Amino acid sequence: MSDQGRPYAGASREARKSARREQIITAGTSLFGTVGYRATTVGAICEEAGLNKRYFYESFATLEDLLCEVYERVVADLRDSVLAGDEDEALMVLRGFISGFLTWAQANPVKARVHLFEVLGVSARIDELYRSYGRAIGDELSSRLSATMPGPELTPGQQRVFGDVLVGAGLQIVVNWVISDYQPPREELLQEIDGTLGWVLSAGQAALG
Repeated sequence: MSDQGRPYAGASREARKSARREQIITAGTSLFGTVGYRATTVGAICEEAGLNKRYFYESFATLEDLLCEVYERVVADLRDSVLAGDEDEALMVLRGFISGFLTWAQANPVKARVHLFEVLGVSARIDELYRSYGRAIGDELSSRLSATMPGPELTPGQQRVFGDVLVGAGLQIVVNWVISDYQPPREELLQEIDGTLGWVLSAGQAALG
């Protein structure tokens, strides 16, 4: 018998364990993003996954541990949407970020609820994850954007502040839009955002000039 354990129905013990873990993560994502994290129990997760309750603890010590894994995957999926482009103009970089965020939130309401609402205020540990993921996206976005703009380079501290501003503004726009049941329609909202971003960039370039 190999180190992975005795094969069963064509799958090794480790493969079956990995498959059960994925079932639990899928169930957690679904329940956290529908009924909410605070209303979800380990029993409900296992029922959703179609697994015996003991299999939850095979992969996760607590429900919060599962939330960390779910949130990590949600943010990875979000990042792929908001940082997908390779634009080299400031307005297009910003538009790509906001447009990607809006599109992702509307297309993935379950994941969006996890990111926008369910992870807030759970614990100091989850709060730090939330901040660290936001900083990582903000750092990459501000780096891309500053590379398209004239004038002196930002210091590392300024770069961090810039990223915080961009991510914070994006979050507020998307949260308000989701709460408003995706109104106004996405394209209409993007037109309003385009006008606002154009004004902000023009004002900033005038100040630098």
